[in-house]
Amino acid sequence: MERVVKKFYSNIKLFMVSLCVLLTLGVCFFSSFNDTGKVSASTSNQKYFICIDIKEGDSLWSIADLYISEEYSSVEEYVKEVKELNGLTSDKIFCGATLVVPYYAP
Repeated sequence: MERVVKKFYSNIKLFMVSLCVLLTLGVCFFSSFNDTGKVSASTSNQKYFICIDIKEGDSLWSIADLYISEEYSSVEEYVKEVKELNGLTSDKIFCGATLVVPYYAP
C-alpha cells in the first residue's frame, strides 16, 4: 500500500513539473510574437524639431529641401507644417529670424 501511495505522489510531482515546463514554454512562445512588434516599432523614425537661423537667400522651399524626409508626401506638405509651427501666414521669411523645423531620425 505504501508503494502505491509513493508512486501516486511521484506521478503527481512529474505531472506538475511537466505542466510548469509547458506553461513556461507557452508564455515564452507567445510573448515572442509581442516582442517582434516592438522591434519593428522601435526601428521606425521619430519626429524631432530643431531651431534654425535664417540666412540670406533662404526660403521655406530651400529649407524644406534640406530637412524633408520620406515621411512627407510632398514639399508643399512640409512647408505647410513649418508655417503652422511658426505661425506664418505667408511664404516670406527674413534673414536673422529663427524657425522651428521638423525632421525625422531613428
